[in-house]
Amino acid sequence: MSFPAADAAAAWLADRHRSGRQETALPPELRPTTIDEGYDIQDQLVALLDDRVAGWKLGVGSPKQRAETGAGGSIAGRVLAQRCYQPSGTIRLPDPAPVTVEFEIAYVLGRDIRPDDEPGEAMGAIVETRVTFELVRSRFVDRRAVGWPSFAADNAAFEALVVGEPVDGTDLAELAASAVVLVDGVEQARRLTGDDATDPVQAYADFVALARRRSMVLPEGSIISTGTVTRPFNITGAVRIEAQYLGRSLAVRTDVAR
Repeated sequence: MSFPAADAAAAWLADRHRSGRQETALPPELRPTTIDEGYDIQDQLVALLDDRVAGWKLGVGSPKQRAETGAGGSIAGRVLAQRCYQPSGTIRLPDPAPVTVEFEIAYVLGRDIRPDDEPGEAMGAIVETRVTFELVRSRFVDRRAVGWPSFAADNAAFEALVVGEPVDGTDLAELAASAVVLVDGVEQARRLTGDDATDPVQAYADFVALARRRSMVLPEGSIISTGTVTRPFNITGAVRIEAQYLGRSLAVRTDVAR
């Protein structure tokens, strides 16, 4: 662990995870200055939250965003098992603060990926491809304003993941091109294009390289949601979110804890 304040910063963030409170920023003495320091904090944060890691979510991985962050790839956060939801379920949010909605493509691992595996073997570890919704809600009021190291520390602003049906054998570019996301029946987003679009295969490869560099084992059964294929947008409060793609759909509801 290279960041001396990682334990204290993780405890500070864990308290906000449990309470649902949002803050402007970490106290100055606890702020990471590099993304690796942010990951040091994230490691400790996830241990304090005491929830099984079901996989990882990747964010800010488009060519445009990668240039902005300087991370060399997507910024990863853990998917916590108690925050994974089935389609048509209800996600209970801690308050009416805005939550960002992203429709994504995810891979499921059929075997462990270890740091000493050959780099070219990672694609062969994928046993299944699925669609997901990620809900992004930071412990910071403005997750961009605090800087990317703090974003990494905050588990990449992960709030919830809705895991949809398998889409094995589907042309992923065609899936993205067909996708439309609605809120309470009103269209909110379609696919991203150009430098705004994330390539799921590249995002996955970059994440495997990150895991190797940080000596992380990616266990069999893990889900890796690779980043949004539709334009992100915010929702507040209780709504119904639905993605329609290739004649199929993925839907979930949100509610606010009382």
